[in-house]
Amino acid sequence: MKNIAIIGAGISGLYIANLFSQNSNYKITIYEKNSSVNLEKGYGIQLSVNSIKLLNQINFQKISVEDKFHPHKLDFYSLKNNKKICDLDISMFNSADTKYTTLQRSTLINFLKDGLHENIIHYNKKVIKINEEAENKEVSFEDGSSIKCDYLIISDGTFSKTKSLIANKEIKP
Repeated sequence: MKNIAIIGAGISGLYIANLFSQNSNYKITIYEKNSSVNLEKGYGIQLSVNSIKLLNQINFQKISVEDKFHPHKLDFYSLKNNKKICDLDISMFNSADTKYTTLQRSTLINFLKDGLHENIIHYNKKVIKINEEAENKEVSFEDGSSIKCDYLIISDGTFSKTKSLIANKEIKP
């Protein structure tokens, strides 16, 4: 069995953990720097047809119809004068089981978390060092602990501090 360490319990980290958990050849552990996953309501997310195809691989269809909305078009407005520029008929990209979807970010995160074993996410684990030279990758955390893994997936955000540990340069916006 191969050990996979995933850095970051956001949408990407939780999604890839769900995929790998379908294969018994892998043991997955997620390491999250925060004390919990942000489930604050009020943040919406838009999911294209391609992302729905991927999410359907882990039973996205299980999310209640009441929790999702499938808009037919998007309107584009100018920031300068607030006038409508155009609209885009996004329903033309839809199929029966893959539709452009909007929903609460917290609904998506809960769905992704619910697909995993409860003890798979380890919180308060801020990465400070990664040793790639060993046979197994070794990840050291700010709390003094460390782990070894066969595969390391870094999914802690666009401006990832962890990626900069490997790239030996700071990743900036």
